[in-house]
Amino acid sequence: MPDDLTPVYLIQSDGASSPLSSRRVTTFGLVSGVQSNGFYLQDPSGDDNPETSDGIFVYTSSAPRVETGACIVVHGGEVAEYYEKTELTTPRRVETLPAEACGGLTAAAAPLPVPNVAPELRLERFEGMLVAFSELQGVVQGPTKHFSNGNVEIALIADRSLPYVHGGRVLRSNPSDTAGLIFLGNGLGAQLPQVGWGDRVRVRPAQPGAQLQAVVDYSFGKYLLLLLPGQEIEVLSRRAAQEHPAQPDTGAFRVCSFNVLALGRGFDQLPDEAEYEAALQQRAAAIAEGLQNCEIIGLQETGKPEDAENLARVLSEVSGLRYSALAFAGPGTASPDFPLTNSLLVRDDRVTVVQAQTEQACSRFSFSVRLVPGQCPARLLPLFSRPPLVADLLVSGPWGEAYPLTVIVNHWRSKRGDESVNVVHRKLQAEHVAALVQGRLDADPGAHVVVLGDLNDFEDSGPVLALQNGTQPALVQTFDALPPLDRYTYIFNGASQVLDHLLLTEGMKPHFGGIDILHINADYPIAQEPGEMTLYGSSDHDPLALTVRPVGAAWIAGNAHLPNAAVELFDDGGAVVARTHSDALGDFRFFDLRPAAYTVRLAGHTPGTQAPPALRVQVEPGRAAVVELSAPDRRADAGAAGALFSIFYGLAAAD
Repeated sequence: MPDDLTPVYLIQSDGASSPLSSRRVTTFGLVSGVQSNGFYLQDPSGDDNPETSDGIFVYTSSAPRVETGACIVVHGGEVAEYYEKTELTTPRRVETLPAEACGGLTAAAAPLPVPNVAPELRLERFEGMLVAFSELQGVVQGPTKHFSNGNVEIALIADRSLPYVHGGRVLRSNPSDTAGLIFLGNGLGAQLPQVGWGDRVRVRPAQPGAQLQAVVDYSFGKYLLLLLPGQEIEVLSRRAAQEHPAQPDTGAFRVCSFNVLALGRGFDQLPDEAEYEAALQQRAAAIAEGLQNCEIIGLQETGKPEDAENLARVLSEVSGLRYSALAFAGPGTASPDFPLTNSLLVRDDRVTVVQAQTEQACSRFSFSVRLVPGQCPARLLPLFSRPPLVADLLVSGPWGEAYPLTVIVNHWRSKRGDESVNVVHRKLQAEHVAALVQGRLDADPGAHVVVLGDLNDFEDSGPVLALQNGTQPALVQTFDALPPLDRYTYIFNGASQVLDHLLLTEGMKPHFGGIDILHINADYPIAQEPGEMTLYGSSDHDPLALTVRPVGAAWIAGNAHLPNAAVELFDDGGAVVARTHSDALGDFRFFDLRPAAYTVRLAGHTPGTQAPPALRVQVEPGRAAVVELSAPDRRADAGAAGALFSIFYGLAAAD
């Protein structure tokens, strides 16, 4: 055994980072697990200090020539902090010792993450170690995540923690809930299934009655349990698909947004012609069935203009309705690996294009956007790799004169890379788009403008708020009308969140018939075969659908104070107008109502029993009534409804 050994626990220490960072050390231990680019090494005896980890990851770049259980010495490994994970990199030599030199290895009993407790308080001291736990059963909080190296991850909440999670869904906006996420990985060879949000799963040990074992890894801000080979995840139950999009009548039209996920022919997209055609069919089916042949569709992640044209062609074949595509090449279009272009599809039977163009902005700051000659003056640089597509449209229908509408399609800077730079970039992009809208409002204060797309940021972020509040009057964030549990378009690391948005000008509020986030993608794994004809999993983003009723629309926001309660809406003649169910927090919505008086009531009244709570409400164009069905005959009068709605939803309420 070398004399200059530094035990693993001294390298790890009792803090989040190593005091030996950037030094080269020699250490020894047992190999507890092997990955494609390194292995986990653990001191067999440790230091009996529960605050220091006895394990560490050794990065070898290529496949390591060691086996699980081997006793080895790592010579001259450099201590590094890779995205806050302590590891040894580029060892000069790995020496195998006789097995008796290390003895055996016992897995340490480790706690699982729970809500309201920072994960590092429970797992940092086990980073890189082999751990054991008695059982693990829970509910999946995001679809199986696939990586290019073949690794997969699953995020879940343990059954025992689920009652403490707000509404049963982990939202990014609730950090106390995200703390309880448990991440499982297959990097050491375990078998992980394809699962979606809401599936219930259980980890099975390799041997019946044995404890579950995993190595604790730290990967890009989260603790990951790498299950040992032989241990599998059993799917106990599947969540039933619940999206039932309705086809609105001809008195309304819809404006939609859809990130169609790498729909191009770049080298890192769909270079194979057969796979490309299958992907076109898949996306077209999602639009025809999921978005119910939406009249106006802003697209993100079409590769080149011809990809939007090809999608319009296939969609016309699938739907039997003629669609036309609008798209203009921008700086991002020229990428050979991953071209990206904003696009717009419109239905020819309802929509007339007056004019359309992209609106590039120029900045004195460089954000590594490809320079297109003539696009910016000297000493200024382009701001958008995917410039906003601005289209002036006329929408026809039984309401009489065609409805004038401007749609601005966006795809802002991604969150990948240095987010401190990315957020500055998105803030400037937001200010430019707000200026475009303000220009329309200056010309016509009642202008109808919709801003939509993948803004790559949250509803409470600086860039999105800069867009919303960058006009006078401020833009209306349509998601404020949705129940909190419905406000997500994407799931990242088990946290449901909003990245795609749809905002509109004040002049459209009287015509706001509702907003729907069609949860047909974010909750589900990406379809493994591009030609798989399913409504679910055609992208990693959920599409959005805004309903516009030019003659005037209203809606009701309510809470039944009961989960999954059947709620009915009656007109003044006693006829049922609509039915819905409350969500896990009791919230429900009735969108796209004609202005009138209605009665809202819980369903399931049995004759001879006390009648369920009911409320009579009057709804007006551009306004919403707020009802709570828990209080007996609690009528939403003008002042109360207005105050309550302004506080919680940010829009004007019933008069």
